[in-house]
Amino acid sequence: MIRNSLVAGVILVALAYFYDRKTTDTSLDVDGTGISVEEATLNAWESTITKPSVPITKIAIGLNVNADLIVSGTALLKALKINPKNKHDHSTLHDLTHLGETFGYFFSKGAGGERYFSNGEVYKQIIDVADKIPDKQYSLGGNAGLMAQKIANTLPNVQIRFIGPVGPIAGKLFSKTINIPSGVMVEKDEVHLIMEYAKGEKWGEDVAPVATRFITSNDIANANLARLDMFVKSVIEFKPQMIVLSGLHLLDGHPQETRTRLLKMMRNEIIKMPRKVPIHLELASMANADCLAEIAQQIFPFIHSIGLNEQELVFFSQANHGPHQDLKPVNGYPEIAAVGDIVSWLLGKYSGGSSKLARVHFHSLTYHLIATKMDTWQNSASAVAAGARVAGEQACMTKPIQPSKVDLLIPKAFSLSVDNIQLRQQVVIYDPARPVTLWNRDGVDFAFSPVLVCRKPGNTVGLGDAISATGLLYSMYSIETK
Repeated sequence: MIRNSLVAGVILVALAYFYDRKTTDTSLDVDGTGISVEEATLNAWESTITKPSVPITKIAIGLNVNADLIVSGTALLKALKINPKNKHDHSTLHDLTHLGETFGYFFSKGAGGERYFSNGEVYKQIIDVADKIPDKQYSLGGNAGLMAQKIANTLPNVQIRFIGPVGPIAGKLFSKTINIPSGVMVEKDEVHLIMEYAKGEKWGEDVAPVATRFITSNDIANANLARLDMFVKSVIEFKPQMIVLSGLHLLDGHPQETRTRLLKMMRNEIIKMPRKVPIHLELASMANADCLAEIAQQIFPFIHSIGLNEQELVFFSQANHGPHQDLKPVNGYPEIAAVGDIVSWLLGKYSGGSSKLARVHFHSLTYHLIATKMDTWQNSASAVAAGARVAGEQACMTKPIQPSKVDLLIPKAFSLSVDNIQLRQQVVIYDPARPVTLWNRDGVDFAFSPVLVCRKPGNTVGLGDAISATGLLYSMYSIETK
């Protein structure tokens, strides 16, 4: 029996290697059609993606919003006279040395990161220098603000009410179709610094493996959940079909006592919201394991859905003693089977009983995965494909996606689990004519789709928010469940 299992395992590995080598060339002729796997995937998405039978027409979104100041990360560090020396991931930034070391850490890995800058005076000096860089750009920022903007631009007929500390710069950048109550406006924007870099760009001895960005801020209003007191009142008045929340990652820099107080405030406000209206929480990069664990304990049982990327998922597993805590991207993607295991564990740990949590939308550079408890959310195949498609559209800044400008970077053969024996023995051979892979594990439905990765992205900011927003628009919650 052991020998047979070993032989089967060797065959599966060899089969995966063969198919991966066979389809590495993206100009591969698919079924004799003369088209690439990218074009075939795009064509199949068109027939796969269907809108839910009950479309969403009203959404309430909050709380974090700011003005993003976007600059070249390496250009800013040079202007600040910071040299590429040591690389170290500081959980909180206190000075210019911390900024240079933490940027270098994420740059070398090609991973997007976000860290709080604790020294307001030094941060203001950095912003003053960044504001003088010739190619700088201001853009709407904040996960909640970006999700509202994406929905408004995608479906202008959807009614959106946004609640958060909206300053004068952000106010001008918001779509005119978004309803912003006058009482939420503030005199001064919180400014977040977006330090972008391109694939192949050099910083010291390192070469960036992918194009992405590092974010830092000294955000006071959003970190204190400003306008939370107005959110529930506005939601009840507005009567939305869905509620989207974000900004809890900004509690990362608070002392535990302050953080606990703010999370209890958030939980108490969530409890007041209409029970049959699904609530989605979008997470973002964090460095404080205790904060993330406390968010899960205090907030997860009272929301219906979460969105997160590979850094947040792995850190979540580390903070809560989950599986595959040492998972790292290989060749640009986190192992699909291991991600499936962590998502399955997450839902198993935090759903069930009185908990409302029943959906996880995982997004990474190369693929997305939506997992839902059976009979709670519908249309996940369309939702994961639509989210994957919008990632390429927004990164390349072209609609529709041009096949010649994107690459399929997932392994062409992969298993569905590391820990589950039955799923581990299944090798999925990627078929571009069927770009969404579906499976069930312990009462959880999984939907997987690759992303067509833009070769020369024109935009790296807000991709996760656009992905999650799009996935929600194509999902449908079964209100009879809880």
